[in-house]
Amino acid sequence: MESLEERLSAYLERPDYDPQDQSALARGLELDSKERPALRALLRAWEREGKLLRLKNARYALRKAGGGKPVTGRVRQLPNGKMIFVPSSESEPALRTLTGREGRLELPVLPFRAQGTLDGDRVEAEVRLHLPKRWKKSRWGRPSLEETAPDVRVVSVLERKRNTWVGVYRPGGRYGWLTGDGRTAPETIELSAEPPGNLLAGQLAVAEIVDYPRGRVPGKGRIVETLGWPEDGGVDMRGIIRKYGLRDIFPEAVIAETETFPVEISAAERAAREDWTERCIVTIDPAGARDFDDAVGVYPLPGGGWELAVHIADVSHYVRPGSALDAEARLRGNSTYLPDRVLPMLPPRLCDHLCSLRENEEHLTRLCRMRVDAEGRVTEARFAASIIRSARRLSYEEAAEVMLRGGTSGRADVDVLLAEALKLARLMRRRRFAAGALDLEFPEVRVLVDERGKTTGVESERLDESHAVIEEFMLAANECVARALRERQQPALYRVHEDPDPSKLAEFAAQVRRYGLPAADLNRREDLLRVLSLIKGHPDELLLKRMLLRSMMRARYDAKPLGHYGLVKQDYCHFTSPIRRYADLIVHRALARLVPAAGGRPPRLPGAAAMNDLAEHISETERTSAQAEQEATSMKLFEWLAEQCEEEHPQEWDAVVTDARAIGLLVELPDLQIRGLIPASTLPGKTWRFESFIPRWSSSSGERLAAGARLRVVPVHVDRENRWLDLARVDVEKGMER
Repeated sequence: MESLEERLSAYLERPDYDPQDQSALARGLELDSKERPALRALLRAWEREGKLLRLKNARYALRKAGGGKPVTGRVRQLPNGKMIFVPSSESEPALRTLTGREGRLELPVLPFRAQGTLDGDRVEAEVRLHLPKRWKKSRWGRPSLEETAPDVRVVSVLERKRNTWVGVYRPGGRYGWLTGDGRTAPETIELSAEPPGNLLAGQLAVAEIVDYPRGRVPGKGRIVETLGWPEDGGVDMRGIIRKYGLRDIFPEAVIAETETFPVEISAAERAAREDWTERCIVTIDPAGARDFDDAVGVYPLPGGGWELAVHIADVSHYVRPGSALDAEARLRGNSTYLPDRVLPMLPPRLCDHLCSLRENEEHLTRLCRMRVDAEGRVTEARFAASIIRSARRLSYEEAAEVMLRGGTSGRADVDVLLAEALKLARLMRRRRFAAGALDLEFPEVRVLVDERGKTTGVESERLDESHAVIEEFMLAANECVARALRERQQPALYRVHEDPDPSKLAEFAAQVRRYGLPAADLNRREDLLRVLSLIKGHPDELLLKRMLLRSMMRARYDAKPLGHYGLVKQDYCHFTSPIRRYADLIVHRALARLVPAAGGRPPRLPGAAAMNDLAEHISETERTSAQAEQEATSMKLFEWLAEQCEEEHPQEWDAVVTDARAIGLLVELPDLQIRGLIPASTLPGKTWRFESFIPRWSSSSGERLAAGARLRVVPVHVDRENRWLDLARVDVEKGMER
């Protein structure tokens, strides 16, 4: 007969076990009243030994997640080199129960427990909670849940993110080596075959993976493509494309499919759609935009308020489930924007022509038609399939000229529409921020390149109210669509943004206090909003906002409407950009099941499990594109700064000290959104000493430089390979300390 210890251990290790309290455990083990004291004693003993964890409401679980069953997720490598484990949506509930943490989990992974995994690999892992060597005892003599730490060990790799590596060729050994970046590829890759004869030391190459790294054994690869010298035109961007596995060519079957779509709109399609071709509708986009997937109309109502019409290109009319075009769009997940090119989600015939709402052309759209009261509140929303003809294609600058500076578009009805749009957007924006939305907008740093891909300059796009007009209308449409899909219980993809990790908000609060600003408990939204109001207009507003952004969770897609922390919206999805985001295409298909267009069956949607997998996939493609875009911009920016170092009079930049260390001053350049170092040896003209207990640098004349000090700097040295910038101080404007 099994002992109580054996029965309890087997019961807790069952795959379907959910944490239970003592009474539930007794019932599950079918214990009589005489055996229950023994169970109580055994639970307490195992808890003291660290075998069991006592959760909220006195429920018990093994310290290993899932009762011994490995959990799945992805390994991420952060810019600082640290690795984290992000569990899949299926594994999250068990880990939340185990750790007692809410929201999206990001658990640290020690290098020796990562089993040679790289950024983005999908893995099985064991997660246990362990106690630190010292802890404060709670009232009952037990360590509290908050005092435990998760310990993640990768058990096996389920799916590798990449099947090729990109690196710089180095001769040596039998066949030579590639040096990777340590994140998308191992730092050391041993070549397993003779490289091509034209490959020279220092050139960039692509290797097909032969063996993945294990412990101290390096990964092995075979050269399949020579890209060339990193500084040659176009090589750097081709390297980015190969490094992140981006798709730059459409298969012939996909192109052939797009050629079958008619340009003319059929009579049946016209009959099934609302005709808006005679209404005044405009598009407002960046000056260099090539595809226009959203158009708006704003019309004042006789009794007050407005009718707001948001028309979105009906991509779902052309891209049907199961087609080659759909498979390719799903694989890409989204468009990727590099400094010298765009890698679109859809072929040019769709994104630049059939689905682009170009001026004075008829196009198919999906309409979100909202009634908005005089206070800027959406009181009613309905949806339809429609046909429009855009009256004007406006850039943000042209729209701002009309709305803010009294200019004209050349059409009186368009000028009236823009004036009403500005009134309505201001009301909606004021209402949104009053509800607690976070203002985390940043200017976009754009690198300018010539036809050879050479960097010619940098510009920072400042957002004005013309941008805000479109943003408010798109936010309203996204929320209305998400609410309708949830209320009608229609399967869809939602844009979700979980609450931030309290510990990271506490770190941000400490940084804010170093700037002399009061910061209480930022886990309370009212305190966080108060800090944001103090930051607004501060000389270091952008820097502080970026610090806050780094403490937030990353927005992602999910099959459940989990809410959006930053926007303070319970219902939110992406509906407004189906040309460049596959998530929006899925939402359009879900909406089409509620509001069908001409003929045919309602579009097929993935089942629950497939929808979860799709959410994870496109969250991953979005993250990959963002990394590629950031690295490409940074690469071109450092290329330009390296040339500036050779100039007799390099361009000066404002810099903010973010930290003082023994090696010098770490600074951030807000206008370029990059970091650099002012080496201590270059601090000019005075005797300086480092005061580590503050920390700050102080001069013999009484000048002090610490976090928050503002300086004027010029670039003096650029390490393009490691993306590091040395700067020289020009002069000091005003520091936080004197």
